[in-house]
Amino acid sequence: MPVKSYGFTIGNLRAIENRLLKKSDFVQMAAAPDVDALCAQMKDKGIGDTAGDVPTLLRQDTEKLWRYITENAPDLSVFEPFLYENDFHNYKAVLKSVVRGGDYRDLLILPALTDAAVLERAVKEKRFDLLPEAMRSPAAQAYEALIQTGDSQLEDCLLDAGCMTAQLAKANKDKNAVVKELITVTVFYQNIKAALRAAKAKKSAAFLDAALTETGVTSKKAMVTAALSGEEALLELLEKAVDIGGAQAAEAYKTSPSVFEKYSDDRLMATARRCKYITMGAEPLIGYMLARRAELKNLRIVYSGVKTGQPQEKTLERLRELYG
Repeated sequence: MPVKSYGFTIGNLRAIENRLLKKSDFVQMAAAPDVDALCAQMKDKGIGDTAGDVPTLLRQDTEKLWRYITENAPDLSVFEPFLYENDFHNYKAVLKSVVRGGDYRDLLILPALTDAAVLERAVKEKRFDLLPEAMRSPAAQAYEALIQTGDSQLEDCLLDAGCMTAQLAKANKDKNAVVKELITVTVFYQNIKAALRAAKAKKSAAFLDAALTETGVTSKKAMVTAALSGEEALLELLEKAVDIGGAQAAEAYKTSPSVFEKYSDDRLMATARRCKYITMGAEPLIGYMLARRAELKNLRIVYSGVKTGQPQEKTLERLRELYG
């Protein structure tokens, strides 16, 4: 098998970037009269691999994206902070299925760094040492939380926090400036979202301590303190994060939580666009990966809008910015 090189990979990538969906494609799909028509349009655009309903096509397209990355990246280690999201998601699915009964196979996201069989054995045998080091402690804590309290929300928060901690640690270790910025934006806004939800629900200091992490921007202690005081205090703290768009994010939240969600995703995409202008290295492939993930999120938004009969203009308002 020939040795992969970034020169070859980026040359191939520039060609397939032209196949990325455009705003006009989403406008057309959002106007679909029903999900069957939407499904036909998605197939025409090359979404998915084989026949199926919209959720099937989206799952196939997610797998197709990661297959492209794993087959073309000369060094997959740089993608580990992004793949952690799949591993921790899969552990959630396996943990709930094993503890409560059920089949997790259709819930898995691939590729992942850890095989599902290993995740299952770790849960059934309480052998958390079988997991990658970054997963061991949060996996054990989440298991105990679910077994002892049955609190799925706490379990999810512990794993989300574990994922974010692992992502930031890996990005800091690798010292790739663009990856570090992308992960910092991701981790910061994930923490703020969790803190705002907890503040609104008047969660305890113990819950906040479990759910939040260091971000590299605003300290965990400051977020916990602010969240205990309420949403307004958190928004004041957010406004101080000027370098990462905190003031605009706070204004977005005051409009609505959904507008804030869109802003945080768009902020990540604004950072990802820097990858397009780097001519050698992993960054262009990372940018493409984030472009396709944004596409998939938009396709899910369109599907939800068509399925529920939402007016086209309302669906379009929710769409995230594109890479192009």
